[in-house]
Amino acid sequence: MVKVSPPGLEPSEEKFVDALRDYCAGKNGGPPPGTRLFLLRNLTRGKGVGFFGGSGFYPDFILWVKNPDGSQKVVFVEPHGMRNDNPPPRNEKVKLYLWLENLSDKIEEREGPKGVFLDAYTISATPFHELSEKWGEGWTLERFARRHVLFENDLPYTISVLLEPRDELQRRVSASYPSALAHGFKALMSVEDPRDLYREQLRFAENILAYLASVSLSLLREEDRKEAGLDLKKYWSGGISPGDWREIVRRCSKVFAGYKDVSLARAIQRLKIGSEQKGFGRDVIGLIRAKNDFKHDRGPSDLNETMTASDEAQKMLRRCMEALAFLADHPISQEKAPNARGNGPRKDELLLDPGGGGQVSLYPFVIRAACPDCAADEIYFIDAWDTRKGTVCLKSFERGHTLNSAGISDALIDWD
Repeated sequence: MVKVSPPGLEPSEEKFVDALRDYCAGKNGGPPPGTRLFLLRNLTRGKGVGFFGGSGFYPDFILWVKNPDGSQKVVFVEPHGMRNDNPPPRNEKVKLYLWLENLSDKIEEREGPKGVFLDAYTISATPFHELSEKWGEGWTLERFARRHVLFENDLPYTISVLLEPRDELQRRVSASYPSALAHGFKALMSVEDPRDLYREQLRFAENILAYLASVSLSLLREEDRKEAGLDLKKYWSGGISPGDWREIVRRCSKVFAGYKDVSLARAIQRLKIGSEQKGFGRDVIGLIRAKNDFKHDRGPSDLNETMTASDEAQKMLRRCMEALAFLADHPISQEKAPNARGNGPRKDELLLDPGGGGQVSLYPFVIRAACPDCAADEIYFIDAWDTRKGTVCLKSFERGHTLNSAGISDALIDWD
């Protein structure tokens, strides 16, 4: 028996309630054993749970899911016709799930991983073929689902996704990975156009390699630099490539085999980045090839090819991020110190816990500085080194913004 208050469901709302009731009754699988569901009808402006301030969006339903392990999920569900809706990013209602995910991160910081995960879905009464035609090329069922849009006619087969727990990798990345990587991985979720997404995926792939290589250089002991056989001037003259980043990690990894007391160095060594046949090394090679092909106009030529390439890139990126789970055990802290030479960005030194006691400075390979263009505080790595002019071009992990520094160039000379 379903009690509805206030009365009077719209046809699209009624179909959602019927589909959920059928699912709870065991049709098409049913909820996992021990799961408890509570469906509340949201109230209107001034009384219910709303979003976006003055514009006032009050999703029709609030689905509260209590899982057997003690975790909870609250899903805001909005069934309605979408003939007049714009696609993201010009549709704040559809994008609500992204805002709620960020709020969930803040809740987890306070309550721990067994807190409450907030989510949102739109149930379209407008059929798929009509909405996909309106929103344009490339809007497949899978792409709609990734943007948390389900279709009324498909609810018997798709309604179970409302109960699914948060993606565990995304949760761990948000909670404990270095911000230089966490920001980029999370940002991929908000990129709407497949062509823009593929471009950002390849940029993030290079960021992974840049971070690993920069950390590896910071861990490398002075007495071992010659053994590693690194030529920093060669790598950075004219701009470093993803293959160069990989080579730096590979060379450092050979030395790290002897760093028995430094757990981070040993973890990097165990990645076996030099292997092209399996594991992390194979995915790195795949991403490097994809980026090189894209750079030299050998990449996907139309939207369908781009979507296929993007899906494959995302799979490789996820596997890489899974392999880098050990980074969560090596937190970074910050120590502010002015640049004594006064000829570069403010030196906000980042200190890394390598395991085994003590801290390692990431300077000059990774620094925090204020972007000269947007004024945002960002984390930068070295992208190019002009030894003739005595300047270094730094690039931010977050947005790819650049700044130049003579002070970092001087520090590289001292290191090299």
